[in-house]
Amino acid sequence: MNMYEAIFKRKSVRHYLNEKVEWDVIADILEFADSLPKFVDDVAVEFKLVSNIETKQGFRGPFSVKAPYYICISSEKGEDYLLNAGFMMQQLSLYITSKGLGTCFVGLANPGRGLKSTMKYDYVIALAFGKPAVPLYRNNMDAKRLPEEDIVVYKEDVNSNIRQLITAARLSPSGLNNQPWRFVVYKNRIHVFTRKNVLLYKMMDTSNMIDIGVMLANVLIAAEELWVDVSISKLESLKNKPFQNNQYVLTITIG
Repeated sequence: MNMYEAIFKRKSVRHYLNEKVEWDVIADILEFADSLPKFVDDVAVEFKLVSNIETKQGFRGPFSVKAPYYICISSEKGEDYLLNAGFMMQQLSLYITSKGLGTCFVGLANPGRGLKSTMKYDYVIALAFGKPAVPLYRNNMDAKRLPEEDIVVYKEDVNSNIRQLITAARLSPSGLNNQPWRFVVYKNRIHVFTRKNVLLYKMMDTSNMIDIGVMLANVLIAAEELWVDVSISKLESLKNKPFQNNQYVLTITIG
């Protein structure tokens, strides 16, 4: 299974066996993390492996996941640093999934002051992983996702490749399954918006930007698999335009 195939099979695994993963597998995962492409090149990040087997160093809070291992990402703060963290971590999640291990984003749980103090930059998010105690994969039709008509507006007829990119985007995981992304789609471009959470806007703003980065990783992995050339930009005409229910993030141009 490659990372593209993992998009359609992966599910969030919340129950793990308390067993060690072979060190050569761990080393391969860490090497892959260090080679990951960034969304923002000039923002420094650090990955930190946390083993929860010998000594419990795990995450606290109602949304914590008890897992044998975690990979945390800390980051310098800068423009789109949250999006960048989500973009990198989803690539890592799909890679780990392709190796036959379970993963789950740990977004709203607290790693604790002691663990945070060992990180080089500001903690952003973590990924729980290990040998699953439940079935690892699922059919993409079983994913609890909003129907396409609720999140996508097609302004023009599009080809099958564009629809496949949208499918990959829809299957992305998100904090509390919030699915904040909204799309306006033309033949050669996809405008990406994030939904405004009126009551919890401030609380969810951080999570939404991480989630958009996760979604972009799915889209770009799908584009590479389909041999579709894409570029990403921010259009001034949309950046400065007010929208009642959504906030413009960026535009994906195809071809």
